[in-house]
Amino acid sequence: MAEVNQQGSIFIGEGVSISGSIEVPDIISISGKVEGSITARQVIVEATGHVQGKVQAEMVDVKGSISEYLAVSKSLIIRSTGDVKGTVYYSEIEIEKGGQLQGDLYINA
Repeated sequence: MAEVNQQGSIFIGEGVSISGSIEVPDIISISGKVEGSITARQVIVEATGHVQGKVQAEMVDVKGSISEYLAVSKSLIIRSTGDVKGTVYYSEIEIEKGGQLQGDLYINA
């Protein structure tokens, strides 16, 4: 897990559910559940994390799941336990063996 105990970052723990819009200037690490929209520099979805809604970030690392809409301006990594469904915009993508990606894919110009 990235160092999220720093200014401009947030950690959503396992068992925590949040609904609404979240704007984070740096890193958001999610082990719980988020329904709504997330805007951050970096989004890390841990293996127990689930995001349903709109995610916009420079870098996204998925070990859990994201569904609906994902826009990544730099790097998207889907780990072996990761599951991404929906509309996905990306510049660079890496999918580990076992990682799941399903939906409409668009490369950023």
